[in-house]
Order: sequence, then structure tokens, then C-alpha cells
Amino acid sequence: MIGSLFSLGVVLLWYTNQQEQQQARIETVQDTGQLIKQQVQGQVLQSLKTLQNLKSRIEVTDGEYFDYWDYDASLTMEQDPSFLLVEWIDQNMIIQRVEPEQGNENAIGLDISELEYRRSDWETARDDSVLNLTHWLELVQGPMAFLVDAPVYYQGSFKGSITAALNFQERFDELMQGLDQYYVHIQDEFGETFYEFGREQAYTENGVFESMITFDPSRINSGNWSIRVISNHSEESRNAENGLILNLILGLILSLTTGFLMYYVLTANAARIEAKSANQKTRALIQNSPVAIYSINRKGIITDFWNEAAEKLLGWKREEVIGRFLPHVSEETKAEFDELMQERDAQGSIYNKEVIRTRKDGKNIFLRLSVGQMVRDSDNEKQMLVTLEDITREKEYQKRLENSLGEKEVLLSEVHHRVKNNLAIITGLIELQKSGITDDGLNLILKETQNRIYSIASVHEMLYNTDSFINVSFEEYGEKLVERIREMFASSDQKVEIRPRFQAKEININQAIPLGLLLNELITNSFKHAFSGKSKGSIEITVTEVDGIIEVIYQDDGIGFDKSKFEESTSLGVTLIKTLIEQLEAEFELHTSEGFRLILRFHKNEKGAHSGL
Repeated sequence: MIGSLFSLGVVLLWYTNQQEQQQARIETVQDTGQLIKQQVQGQVLQSLKTLQNLKSRIEVTDGEYFDYWDYDASLTMEQDPSFLLVEWIDQNMIIQRVEPEQGNENAIGLDISELEYRRSDWETARDDSVLNLTHWLELVQGPMAFLVDAPVYYQGSFKGSITAALNFQERFDELMQGLDQYYVHIQDEFGETFYEFGREQAYTENGVFESMITFDPSRINSGNWSIRVISNHSEESRNAENGLILNLILGLILSLTTGFLMYYVLTANAARIEAKSANQKTRALIQNSPVAIYSINRKGIITDFWNEAAEKLLGWKREEVIGRFLPHVSEETKAEFDELMQERDAQGSIYNKEVIRTRKDGKNIFLRLSVGQMVRDSDNEKQMLVTLEDITREKEYQKRLENSLGEKEVLLSEVHHRVKNNLAIITGLIELQKSGITDDGLNLILKETQNRIYSIASVHEMLYNTDSFINVSFEEYGEKLVERIREMFASSDQKVEIRPRFQAKEININQAIPLGLLLNELITNSFKHAFSGKSKGSIEITVTEVDGIIEVIYQDDGIGFDKSKFEESTSLGVTLIKTLIEQLEAEFELHTSEGFRLILRFHKNEKGAHSGL
């Protein structure tokens, strides 16, 4: 009876211990998997930041730093082994330069617009002005890599992209040092495996960590990667576990209480050794990480980790902070910290949150903060792993770029203002000239010239009075233009009704000016020639936009004319109309048998090298 009770007690203790070991293994795998994910994500972002810095140096210097491109590109590759090559792709999608050139000669002169899998991604990076990270693919010159496109804009236009080929094998291998008991498997968004570490062996049902590696879509155009971390168990470990089970069975059969106790002691000791080994390896990984890492509880008290990177970044030694509230969170930022904790409780974790904190020396620095999920320590207290990345230099670059952009906007606004004023002076001089001329025909020519100048000046006036220096509201511009021409012919005996309908919201300045001049010529010609011998008439103007195509329909119910005369005419008005149609690169249809009807269709310019001044 006593032996049975002892046996039952030993079995219960053994079962509880097994459950604790399994739970500890699950938590260890989850914690290690989360940490590996953060390290992988941090390494990728570090390489992308290196490429972004190269792009920023070229943009901030308005392209002058491009003279040092070869040197800077080679230095980047020496410092970061993830870079296989760095390319310069011009705005026409032609690869112009490659570093290193040796071994990559086949890529120079390649037109990537002919590569279906590259064209759309590259154009997305250009149009959205964000970094583009492709899927895992084979380069033209052979090796597999990710391609990262960094679009470059300066002097008001798109110049091309700095494109790098990245392979993270070497850097990821460095991160995995000391993690031989894990198998790591990472795939891109299309399921292509681009990194493996260790050997996939038998594993317990719950000894797996699976998650997605994501990137900020407002900064990086990329799909999500999947990461899988498996806790391996060798054949020897399984044999040892089988032996322990056999010992348990023998102990039960013999009913020897001492056997039960010894088995429990051995099992508990093995669990402690395994937990200690796993804890030492985890600590070594955290301590040697290039990213600042520490652990806190819900109240912000530093409980355990405070690695060397945290000491270098923030200034405090580990012994100065353990058991204390976060020293770099000042009274001014305490409320912000509480809000972050509430956000973490609601979302489960925080990734890439930008904050300002104070170093030990009193200097404020910009940091990118990530807070992992809650875990429990040996005392069953909830803790959170926190990672910090210094982005102070990145913010300084951003501020310099914003200041430079503001200065250029003021300069561009003043240019539009002065152009408008100078054109106004010209029209004023023409008005003075008209006052001394009695010839009605000559006066009409001068009025037409004034209207042409007004068509240009009005665009610059609208640009000066708006936040955009590229696009104008064609509805407002067209209404003003029509009203001015109507006033010009108001004294005529003919009653001509103009019915405008402008539905195109905004048009680029390089299209608004020739389109305005074209409408000015068409309306003026209708007043002068279309209604000869008629007491009244009408003009209809429609400007619409559908799917990036602008359609202009101009028609009057005048007397019409022979279409061949339009094609053969060398008069100033007709020549201007033909020239402006060519400048708009428009397709047109002309009907002159009953009245006059002209239909134009052309592509709307958006942003890019030919969209601004």
C-alpha cells in the first residue's frame, strides 16, 4: 500500500516535470524565434539604410556627389558583405554603371524595361519614390539575389535609381552563431527559400516558431517573408528519453520508491542543464547583438537584459540600470511611455515606432523602438524584450532634405511670380502701343497677341497662388481664358454664345500652356471667320479626362470651310494650331463640312522628368 502510494506520487511528480519541460521548450523556441526574426529584420533594414544613405548623399548635393559614386559603391560593398553589386539605372531603365564592373559586364547597357519581372517593380519605386525590394531571383550574370531599387530625385526631376543586389547568407550565418540546436528556414513572398541554417530533424509537435517578416509599406515596397524556426532533437536525445522512460517502468514494476526518487532527480537535473544551456546561448546572442536590447516589466523597470549595444547607445552600464525605471525616459516623455504600453497591450507588440530619448550625457537622440510580446521569467513575472536602433543621422538627413526642399519651393514660387509680372509688363506695353494706332486691323492683331501672352501669364499666376508648382486647375484656367476672349469681341454685332465644359481637374503646366494657347487661337478664329454673314452663332468646348487620356472637343456652328485649306494654309493662326497640336503629341480629327469640329486626344503627363518645368 505504501509502495503504491509512493509510486503514484513519483508518477505525478514525473508527469508535472515533463509538462514543465515541454512548456519551457515551447517558450524557449518562441522567444528564440522572435529574437531571430528581429535580428534578421534588423540586418535587412541596416543594409537598406546603407543604400538609402548613398541615395541621400547624391540627392542632397543635387547630383554633385555622383562623381564619387564608384568609390562610395565599392566602400559600401566592403563594409557590408550582403552587397553583391551596386548599379546605376538611368531614367530610361538602362543599366549604365555597375560596381564591381569585372564579372558584371553583361549587365551594362541592359534595358530592364524588357524584363517583365523587373519593369513593373522598378516603375512602382520610381512613381511612389520608395525603396523597392524584389523577390529572390536569378541575376542576368548568374547568382541569386534580392534587387533593391532606390529612386533618385534632384533638381526637380527623377534621374534614375541606385540598385543593389543583396544576398544575406553571410550576415545571417553570423547571427546564427551558437544556435546549432535550431533549424531556421526563410522564404520570400513567392515561397522561394533563400536562407537555411542547420538540419531539419525530428522535432516535438510544439517546438516550432512560425511568423511573417514585414516591412513598412510607406518606406519599402516589398512582399512579406516567412520565417520558420524549429527546435531539433538528435537521435541520442530521443534514446536518452526512452531510457528514462524504461527506468520509470522498471521502477514501477519493482515498486522501489528509491528508483522513483532517483528518476525524478535525474530528470529534473537534465531539465535544469538543458534550460541553463539554452539560457546561456540566448544570453550570448543578445549580448553580442549589434542592436540595443533590454528587458522590462509592465512598469518600465529593467529586469534582466541590458546588452553592450544598449550601453554604447544610451551611456549607462548594466549595473547602473538593473532594477531601476528606464533612465533614458525623462519626465517629459513619461506620458508617451505609458501610451506605448497601452498600445502594446492592445496590439500585442510594437514595431518600428520612432521616439526621442535622452542619453546619459544629456544628448537627445532619435530611436526606432520595437517591443516584443510578454514572456515569463523564472519567477513567473511577465517581461518584454525591447530593441532600439539609432536613427539620429537618418533624421538629420531628412531635416536637411526638408530645408532644401522648402528653399527650392520659395525660389520656384518667386520665379512664377516674376514671369507673370514680366508678361504683364509686355501686355501693358502692347496696350500703350495700341493707344496710338487707328488701324482696326492692326489693333485686332495686337489684341490677339495680348491674349496669347495672357494665356501664358495666367498659368504662372495660378501656380504662384497655389501650393503646386507643376499642375494648374484647368477648369478655373479655362473659364478665365474664355471670359477674356468673350470680352475682346463683346463690341461685335454678332451674338456668339460660348458654352465651355471643363471636367479635367488638374493639368501639368507643360500641357496647360499649349492647350490654353490652342483654345485661344480656335476661339479667336471662330469669331473672325466662322460666322461671316451670320447674326449669331455658338461655340462648344469640352475638356474631359478618362484613365489618363485628355479629350478636347471644340466645335462651332459656323459656315465651315474646305478641309484642304486648313492643311495647306501657312497663316500664323493655322500654323500655331498645328504646332500646338504637335507639342501636345495629340491625335486629332477634323470635320469642316458643317461648321467646324476638332477632336484632340493626348496622354496626361503625371510626374517624372518631363512633367515639371
